[in-house]
Amino acid sequence: MHRRSAVRTVLLMAALSACAPAGRPAGDGAAPAASQAGPAPSDRPQNLKVLPDTMSREAVIAVMRNFTNSLGVRCGYCHVPYDPAKPDSLNFVSDAKPTKDVARGMMLMVREINGDILPDIPQLGDNPMQVGCMTCHRGAPRPLTLEDTVLTVARAQGADSAVAAYSRLRTQYYGRGTFDFGERSLSTAAARLAAEGRQAEARRILELNAQQYPNSAGVAVELGRVLEALGERDRAIEQYRRALTLQPNTRPAQERLRALGVQP
Repeated sequence: MHRRSAVRTVLLMAALSACAPAGRPAGDGAAPAASQAGPAPSDRPQNLKVLPDTMSREAVIAVMRNFTNSLGVRCGYCHVPYDPAKPDSLNFVSDAKPTKDVARGMMLMVREINGDILPDIPQLGDNPMQVGCMTCHRGAPRPLTLEDTVLTVARAQGADSAVAAYSRLRTQYYGRGTFDFGERSLSTAAARLAAEGRQAEARRILELNAQQYPNSAGVAVELGRVLEALGERDRAIEQYRRALTLQPNTRPAQERLRALGVQP
């Protein structure tokens, strides 16, 4: 029960981290050798609450580099500067930024998973897998899927903003493991919007998906269904016929055409 309570606690901290504002990263990916506005770094790191206090400065910097690489951030994401006018003058001892406490919670969570939970799963054998920051974050500060990101923006700011957000993310992250830019992600976001009665937003997201995947019969069928829901019968028929052109045996397209009184 104690273990489960601890896991629940750190997972709650993870949820809070998703709600906290990211802020603008500042500082280098590794601790600077000296601060321009603060005291020179001591030989031993100070204020270590999760990492062993016997760790050398070099060992702590190596851990911090893993964090910055895994989250795609810089040191200023968790550490405040001594002088706001000099963002590289980082105060590594200060706990002023909430993200630093969140990072500690994440470290405890990873320790619990790797040290207690995974070894207790017999199916994993004698050499169970290990999780780390990259397992979930994949180079992003907040471990969100592409569909969740698109859905959140569409709900708050509309479909055009969601399309713009997708384009920015694709430009920044395409070819990396941070987001899945396959057709499934946008289809899932559109399906969830449609289930909420946001048919117009779903249509816009599916039109984007059709632009990205013009040879997908599945996307054409999904777009046809949304167009039907919007009362645009002729356009829906066009999409179903397009699906059959791309893949002649697409049963959902055949069924919808028959339901609309049209011969497949």
